[in-house]
Amino acid sequence: MSQPKVSIIVPVYNAEKYIERCIRSLREQTLEDIEIIIVDDSSTDRSLEICKGIAAEDNRIKVIHKINEGAGLARNAALEIATGEYIGFADSDDHVKKEMFATLYRKAKEYDSDLVMSGVLFVDGNMFSEKGECVRKIYFDKDTHFDTEERLKELRMGIVGALPDDEDDSKYGMSIWKNLFRHEIIKKNNITFQSERKMLSEDALFMIDYISCINKATGIDQAFYYYCRNEDSISKSYKKDRFEKSLVFVGEVEKRFENDIAEKNYRIYIDRFWQAMCRVLCSQEIMHAKANNIAYGALKKKLKEICTHDLTVRAMRSYPLNKLPMKQRIFAYCMRFRMYFLLKVLVELRSK
Repeated sequence: MSQPKVSIIVPVYNAEKYIERCIRSLREQTLEDIEIIIVDDSSTDRSLEICKGIAAEDNRIKVIHKINEGAGLARNAALEIATGEYIGFADSDDHVKKEMFATLYRKAKEYDSDLVMSGVLFVDGNMFSEKGECVRKIYFDKDTHFDTEERLKELRMGIVGALPDDEDDSKYGMSIWKNLFRHEIIKKNNITFQSERKMLSEDALFMIDYISCINKATGIDQAFYYYCRNEDSISKSYKKDRFEKSLVFVGEVEKRFENDIAEKNYRIYIDRFWQAMCRVLCSQEIMHAKANNIAYGALKKKLKEICTHDLTVRAMRSYPLNKLPMKQRIFAYCMRFRMYFLLKVLVELRSK
């Protein structure tokens, strides 16, 4: 059998409500020369049964089963057996437009790019959004190339964070599933995913490590990937150790950046990321407290831990908060001046 143009990797854990929709969208790709690798991470529902049933209908689908270790290590297991020229990723509760991989592959070949990046269609918006809302996010207004050492450094920093004037907290988006990666580079440099059980945003670290090894990346002005926020999604659910994992992530990013980027250049990107993460941390603590009738005193203690941490204090004091978009600016000032009750009011009003 000839080498498929693209291998698409899908980690699965207890996704019986969504997995058929995801796989169907991959099977219907206009680029037919693909392989789909589904990694069941020891699901306790019918996910594995469903995946095996679908695989019996399509010889492009491979299903592997492994012990439960999380999505990052499940992706690593798939990378070990992938044979495609390029690698794509999807999460089991999401789905994609049928022209996604044909377009990304065509752009990769046209520009001889090691990485092609596209936009995202956020279904149900954010953690406060109404059911059914869909927001289209495009990171590039035209085909945009990163093909010099300085431009690729800018891309690495912009994966993690953004400059004060940028509308979004990540200039280019840190997630892997909207992109296409050259398989040879992953293999040659032994690039793997960290475990999300140890740190947050293993996607972003994979992106940073990968971009450090490439000669050219291309961003395009299209969006194909439907990222569906649901009641089970990691980004929406409360995690009591999210703060600690976030600190580990920042430490890992700094280690990578300090190798070849001056701190005065990358610090503002990390500070923007940390502000965004603190908004998520504070919001989830507030929503968790409300849902579980936790006393304000206990909530305030959690918010104080976040807002008085050295990393938060530095990020707030040294950052030009007045240049942030209005909503982000208000939240940032509340965190900087430790107006915990006002934070609580803002989050609860927005969630209604």
